[in-house]
Amino acid sequence: MAKATSTKTKSTASTRPVAEEQSYAWVAWAIAALAFFLYLPGFRNAMVSMDDHSATVDNLAVTQFAPFSHFHNLGMYAPITWLFYAIAYKLGGDAPVWYHIFSALAHALNTWLLYRLVSKLHTDWQIAAMAAALFAVHPLQVEAVAWIAGFSTPLFVCFFLMGLNVWVSRPEGDKIFSRPYLLVLGAFLLAALSKSAAVTFPLALLVIDAWRGKNWRSSSALLEKAPFFLLSLLFGWLTLQTRDAAGHSLATSATEFSMIDRLYMVSHTILFYWGKFLAPFGLSIWYPFQKMDGQWHWSYYAAPLALLAVAGAAWYFRRRARLLWYALLFYLANIVVALPFATFGTFELRSDRYNYLAGIGIFVLLAALPGWLGQKRPALLQPARIAVGLLALLWIGLSYVRITEWSSTVKLIDKAIAAQGDNHGKAYLWRGMELGNQGKMQDALQDFTKAIETDSNLVDAYKYRGGIMGLARRYDQSVADLSKYLQYHPEAAEQFFNRGLSYTNLGENEKALADFNKTLELNPDFYRAYNARGNVYLAMGDTEKGNADLRQYQALDAKAKAKAKQKPKANRK
Repeated sequence: MAKATSTKTKSTASTRPVAEEQSYAWVAWAIAALAFFLYLPGFRNAMVSMDDHSATVDNLAVTQFAPFSHFHNLGMYAPITWLFYAIAYKLGGDAPVWYHIFSALAHALNTWLLYRLVSKLHTDWQIAAMAAALFAVHPLQVEAVAWIAGFSTPLFVCFFLMGLNVWVSRPEGDKIFSRPYLLVLGAFLLAALSKSAAVTFPLALLVIDAWRGKNWRSSSALLEKAPFFLLSLLFGWLTLQTRDAAGHSLATSATEFSMIDRLYMVSHTILFYWGKFLAPFGLSIWYPFQKMDGQWHWSYYAAPLALLAVAGAAWYFRRRARLLWYALLFYLANIVVALPFATFGTFELRSDRYNYLAGIGIFVLLAALPGWLGQKRPALLQPARIAVGLLALLWIGLSYVRITEWSSTVKLIDKAIAAQGDNHGKAYLWRGMELGNQGKMQDALQDFTKAIETDSNLVDAYKYRGGIMGLARRYDQSVADLSKYLQYHPEAAEQFFNRGLSYTNLGENEKALADFNKTLELNPDFYRAYNARGNVYLAMGDTEKGNADLRQYQALDAKAKAKAKQKPKANRK
């Protein structure tokens, strides 16, 4: 029975009249235009502190237009993404508009590609149109598109969907390493070089083949996917290496969660995401996992059973509701690497953007729901279509609001705190950093204090608060905070220098001298320490060493200024 149903689906799709397909071609372009214009308000958004500058204007691969020459400190190797960043940098420097334009264009192209893909899998163009529209306007997509540092997600999905489109269009009996096959392989390579999350591509191929009714378990079908799996393993290994180089390795990651905790977290996260698809309220840049008195909320304990029930139902009805089964498989196949099985030194155990590609399975399912209900009860067809259409309109409004929330770091963090709490104090740390950059030192000071009170292990808060205390001439507190930070980061030359300045103002010249010596030991190029140390020597009556240090400082300062004149001024202050 399953085989007959699959054959019918494949045959009908392949014999659809070309004229009918072309008559609705404008629909794909219209929805793609909607996807682009929805994000126009975001073109005015500034760069946010969460990785935007680090990924772009502070990334040598971007500023030197050498995308293949550098591994990046964010723990990733994504030269295709950096190539587009480099083009945006050439066009506008650190002005954010070009980065936003590229993101919106990628999202629009993905919408068009999704329409094409679904139209090849289904005979009803309305399902393809609705799935693409839902993909275009859903608020969960905003993080990936509106966040400049998130551009790697819509970009890799472009190549991912290109590859799937070519794969589905391959002629029957196409041989391995034929021209279409190599095009698919090339698309996968470009996707993986845009973001390592593309490693799910071979799993997606298996799902798509099964979806189309092909015998994906045959030896020939598995053999033709072997190169994709090999590339996937290679890029998975490369990701582990780059993350390890950036200090985000498994060995140094958080260990507060046991294996059974991870089971609860993974199960809960999947159901949590599905809830956000249907009711995308309270969206945030973080969704922290929190225990109360060492216990999870009851929903975590129930999540594995609920997920098993859903999977069991989908399996039981897989022949009568094929779309439910394959949509679910497509979602799981493409979310699997983003589930919180492990921690790589980052708070992002779950995030909106992880659903950008995987959500296609949910959108196709929602798009097909009216037709499925109409088959059971024809009277439900139109009401169901109206309901899905109204849902899409609601999502457009919510997406617009969410896009404006990405206009600034402080606004984004304020919304996240209101929606999901302070993320174990990290919210105050990040907001304090941004407020400090804006010169709002008193507000920043309050945030750093809140961060420390919430979690004393947020040692960066001591560093920033110590710096502000020094500027406020509260030198005793500055020394105390910087000393706390240096216990964890004894290699931080700049903080030894800052503490030395506070010691100098307290009249503790011996301690100041020791800190300036340590600064130069750790970083001989930190030439400002010569000036500070020279003045300490003079205050201690050692004019010979003092004048020598001051001459050294003047020579190095003149050299640095001459070098700065030889290259363009940096755009970002």
